[in-house]
Parts: sequence; C-alpha cells; structure tokens
Amino acid sequence: MWYISGNRDELVIEHADDFIIDRANSRHHVSFGFGIHRRMGNRLAEMQLRVLWEEIMKRFHKIQMVGEPERMVSNFIKGDTELRVKLIPIEAARQQN
Repeated sequence: MWYISGNRDELVIEHADDFIIDRANSRHHVSFGFGIHRRMGNRLAEMQLRVLWEEIMKRFHKIQMVGEPERMVSNFIKGDTELRVKLIPIEAARQQN
C-alpha cells in the first residue's frame, strides 16, 4: 500500500491536495481505515478535533500562516514537520476596529 495516494483520488475528492476546511464530502476519506478495517476510535478523534476547533474559534479572530510549511521527506506519508502560525486573539481584533 502506498499511503501518500490515500485521499488523493480526484474522482472522489475534488481538489484533493488543497486544504478546504468546509469541504462538502469531508467524511469521504480513508484516514481511519475503511470497511471492516475502520478504526474504532475514529468518531472519538473527530469529536476531539471538533471541540478543539470550537474552542480555538472562541478565542481567536484569525489564524495566519507565518512562512511556508516544512514538509516531511517520505515516500509513504505526505505531511508537515513544522507549520508556524500566528494566532490573533478576538480582543486584539476588536481594538483595531
């Protein structure tokens, strides 16, 4: 199996290499396996991510990337080793307006 090809099928996922947080078919991925090999903790992981983003969005007005991400060098996994961001608190955004 070649992991880097997972979730990259343009027939299933339009613009597969783009990060689109509100993607219409966001649950059509194989990150947690598929069929009888589906991971038991997938719903827990999704819930934890949902709660994390809800809490981040309560506290921060904007999240900006600072520079380009550093990519992992691998034939098996497409990922980042570092992604620097700047968090702009809601209070700071109010003071600017």
